[in-house]
Amino acid sequence: MALSKKKKILLGVIGAVVVAAGAKMALGGGNTEGYAEFVSTSFIERQDLDEVIKLKSILEGTESVEVVSRMHYEVTELLVQEGDKVTQGQLLARLDTAELSRQIAVTDGEIQLIRLQQEETLKDRQKAYDEAKKEYEKIKELHEAGAASQRELDDVKAAMDKIHITDGAAVLTSAEQQMLSNALQQRNNQAVALGHCEVRSMIDGTVTRVNTKVGRFADETEGNKPMFVIENIEELQMRVLVSENDIAKIEVGQSVEITADILNGDVVEGVVSRISPTGEAKDVSSSERVIPVYVTVTQQHERLIAGITARATIYIDSASNTLTVPYEAIGETLEGETVVYVVNEDNTIRIVAVELGLETDLLVEIISAELTEGMQIVLNPSLTLTEGMAVIPQ
Repeated sequence: MALSKKKKILLGVIGAVVVAAGAKMALGGGNTEGYAEFVSTSFIERQDLDEVIKLKSILEGTESVEVVSRMHYEVTELLVQEGDKVTQGQLLARLDTAELSRQIAVTDGEIQLIRLQQEETLKDRQKAYDEAKKEYEKIKELHEAGAASQRELDDVKAAMDKIHITDGAAVLTSAEQQMLSNALQQRNNQAVALGHCEVRSMIDGTVTRVNTKVGRFADETEGNKPMFVIENIEELQMRVLVSENDIAKIEVGQSVEITADILNGDVVEGVVSRISPTGEAKDVSSSERVIPVYVTVTQQHERLIAGITARATIYIDSASNTLTVPYEAIGETLEGETVVYVVNEDNTIRIVAVELGLETDLLVEIISAELTEGMQIVLNPSLTLTEGMAVIPQ
């Protein structure tokens, strides 16, 4: 495993500082040039390592809805307050329906009037058709007897055809049908609006915000916020933003430790439950991309509540009883090979190639058959160190 770019840059800068500040001392032997360089050292240790990613975020409910209303009617009754538990469909508030009820009554009257008028129209139309048909049959007989002209017969037929009839029965025109349809649609819209005057919850949960009060219009809430926010806070989650450089390490099912100031040192368990399929900008001023990752809190704690900042430690991997060194011990040759600089018993340098394993904030796992626990290694090695060179450990 290669060191991250940021860590490589940091170690390179530290190494350069050490070279600039280094001193060489004359020795009686062990160095063909007669000099030894001061080096800071540490030791290879065998221990357990956990590779983790630590992130902060706000705890929130696993399900959340914002209850809004576009109705410009006053709130006449509030039936819940913050902290109340509600069920799906439960009534939260009532709005003033006086004006809407008046409009519905007017529309109902208009619909009744239209229907009565159309009934009269159909009766008159049917009567006119029946009379026209009788007249047509009469003229037709006279025409066949030679007592009426073809023109007279055609005129009666034309008058009869102007009447809206289907299969001998009077019908309404398209315009007349549309008039009733429009009125019925208006009545349906008013019925829907009346239903919206009873504001109800869409989920089971807890009312976490109430942004309205009796006397205010439902569509004019404080700060244009939703009338109510309802969350399922029986199960909490965190939406953490993982860097695109680390997202490949994250998998659904990884264990998470969650801490918060409110817990007074206690730790609760969590799990990575979902990874967003798309990334987003970290913030408006940064070109860094991040991917939302959802962590579900799987352990209940009486002090843990939604809306507070919590810290999530995602466990990526672990290694038991493995060889470790501080990050500062990792060097890189001009050829790009990853190495550590071992200080032999005679205070000379031996350069050993290593593979890197797990990384933590301070330590890194090293893999090499040549290394054992307790070996002394150089910290912040510089490229001036060479194989066999004498050094003075500090």
